[in-house]
Amino acid sequence: MSTIGKYGRFIEEDTCFELTATPPRKWVNLHCNEIGEHEIYSEITNIGDGLTWCRDGQGNTCTLVKHDDKYLYIRDEESGAVFCPGGEPAPQTVDNVVTRYYPAKTVTTGECAGLKVEQRVFVPRKHAMEARTVWIENTTDKDKEISIFMYARFQLDGCDSEGRKVWSDNYSEIHPEINGVLVINRNADVPTDRFKGFVLTLNNYHGASGYRDYFTRSDFSLSTPKIIWGWNADNRSGIGPDCAGLVQVKINVLAGGKGRADFLLGQAASTDEVRSILAEASEETLDCWCIEQEAAEEKRTNAFTVKTGNENWDGLLNIFVKKQLYSYLINKSGFRDNLQCDCALALCDYEAAEANLLRSLASQYANGCVPHGFRPLNRLVYSDKPAWIFLAVSWLIKESGNMELLDAVVPYFESDESGTVWDHMLRAMRYLSTDLGANGLCDQHHADWNDGLEATKEAGDRESVMVTMQLCFGMKEFAELAERKGDDATAAFAQAVYDTFAARLNKVAWDGEWYARTLCADGYVIGSSESEEGRIFMNTQSWAVLSGIAPEDRARQCMESVDKLIETERGFQICAPGFSRYDPRIGQMSNSMSGCAENGGCYNHGAGFKGVADCMMGRADDAWRTFEKVTPDNPYNPVSNSECEPFSYNNYYSQVPFVKGRSGYPWRTGTAGWFTMLMVEWILGARRHYDGLLVDPCLPAKIKAASVKRTFRGTVFHITLDNSAGRCKGATEITVDGKQTDGNVLTADGGSHQVNVII
Repeated sequence: MSTIGKYGRFIEEDTCFELTATPPRKWVNLHCNEIGEHEIYSEITNIGDGLTWCRDGQGNTCTLVKHDDKYLYIRDEESGAVFCPGGEPAPQTVDNVVTRYYPAKTVTTGECAGLKVEQRVFVPRKHAMEARTVWIENTTDKDKEISIFMYARFQLDGCDSEGRKVWSDNYSEIHPEINGVLVINRNADVPTDRFKGFVLTLNNYHGASGYRDYFTRSDFSLSTPKIIWGWNADNRSGIGPDCAGLVQVKINVLAGGKGRADFLLGQAASTDEVRSILAEASEETLDCWCIEQEAAEEKRTNAFTVKTGNENWDGLLNIFVKKQLYSYLINKSGFRDNLQCDCALALCDYEAAEANLLRSLASQYANGCVPHGFRPLNRLVYSDKPAWIFLAVSWLIKESGNMELLDAVVPYFESDESGTVWDHMLRAMRYLSTDLGANGLCDQHHADWNDGLEATKEAGDRESVMVTMQLCFGMKEFAELAERKGDDATAAFAQAVYDTFAARLNKVAWDGEWYARTLCADGYVIGSSESEEGRIFMNTQSWAVLSGIAPEDRARQCMESVDKLIETERGFQICAPGFSRYDPRIGQMSNSMSGCAENGGCYNHGAGFKGVADCMMGRADDAWRTFEKVTPDNPYNPVSNSECEPFSYNNYYSQVPFVKGRSGYPWRTGTAGWFTMLMVEWILGARRHYDGLLVDPCLPAKIKAASVKRTFRGTVFHITLDNSAGRCKGATEITVDGKQTDGNVLTADGGSHQVNVII
């Protein structure tokens, strides 16, 4: 049963989620600027704190502020009352606290000491900074002098473009000419001049301070800072690990009147750069920047909308998931993460998805291999990386219809060579199909999609069943693409690769009721019925279906094994049972707590593969239940138990007994992309295709009607689905603007069309 109503509600007409009660944990909204040379990723919770970090085009990454280290405080100078807009961490009670989470901003309102306060936080599109504005209304009949304090402790550590740790050695400088503080990491090993953070105000600057210990008492608690006892900014610089930026503003608010203060927190190379930002910024400019960010989010938001009959799921998909997809490309540096996200992001921001695909391909080596991550670089060899190229390129072309993408020239990493996208695909195919182990399956190297299944000296070399299935999936896509390109030789070669590896998988990886996960050089099989723990893994069953390598009887049997052994009350375990102790034959995966995340937790990203496989097999009820159990606030795991934000997909649900169903890692997960595609393209059936928009729904019998608005190649399709007959899968009749059409592929003509589908 839904428990969202205990905490708030989605307001679709205002494109927000409104939080009206204390959530089970701090709920995070996420804001970022444009993908580009200087990116910022800023979390904002209902009490105004959150992680903030920056990354440049080469991958140098700097943590500005960690969790629980940035807050805004308000002090009524007459009464001495000190409070925070969201009610915490200052101890003063704040009434009528409401937080509205929007894609472009977070707005918190509250009332205390005769003051009505509104705090807005957002990130401008063109700057690596967050902007925080507070409006104060004096509801009393007396004029009030108000102090407003913006505090942040700067971390300024991170990593360089090669992923090497950058340590902090900080000092702070007070700069009245910029109305604030600049904190500098003076470590000689900082890779750029941008390991600096600033906090400043635009107006009514009263003073600043540069160290945590000046602001707090000896217990260093941000719940009871010295401002409660009348302390004012002391204009002292600082040096050491707890350098901070504290800016104090003083304003007079007339009885019945309003006042405003604006603060900026961000990254800069120098005081000169901060001066230029300050010269550009004003109250009016900030408001315009916020409107600009709202317009960018609205453009993505309008790309598709769904009506499933569940207003909370619709709110998540219609308002927030597009931002989660876009921001994921700033958060994540992994090659696989970026390419999977591109596939979903293309549904709402094709230009960003294609640009990211090309940028990602530039990290592929000339031999076809791909390092684990870029921006920052991670040179570990994970075997699954090249396999995602076939998925991403094919699905982006199906979305856009632009076969010319194959001719785009992209350099190879650390090489004088460049090649077309088509050449990058050819080299990925040759690499994957020849980089093999003793059984003729793809060599796993360090690991594959499952990071925890890293190689160990005890088990020796490994072969990845999942990656070999991904290769087969890729060859199906590549063969079709080659045919459409007119490259018959490549189409035939790709098909031959598919046939060879499909046969090998069915010979050496079939365990009797499901497919094994990994084959080890010493003969040990991970994911075998002969094992006590980790007997079955979800992903190889899903990818056996996705790739088409499983004969019909085996496909049915392995998915039924998932139903019986993998599915739990609160989701779908990545493997079952989890490992109760470290097993050197397994590796790091078995070293975490059993039932947590990758060790037998309900790993939501992997469940996305499973949901699409369900639809491919026409398992409509199973696909719907998969969507239900993973999407926040579902009847199996309400947010009162999972504690997750109802407006963000999460990475996993715990199976640890004393925290069963607890969620982990909101926002930063590939779950969002796969569940977006699962609902829009596979359950509601508005799926990309080379020839147009393929209409192929897969609704469970209990859902009698649903709809999706899908913008595809500049054409807006308003699709209603009639499942009153309970046939569930496919389309028996399609009318476009009242006229019955043959087939189920709709032509994009740049117009707007009403499509009625009888299933």
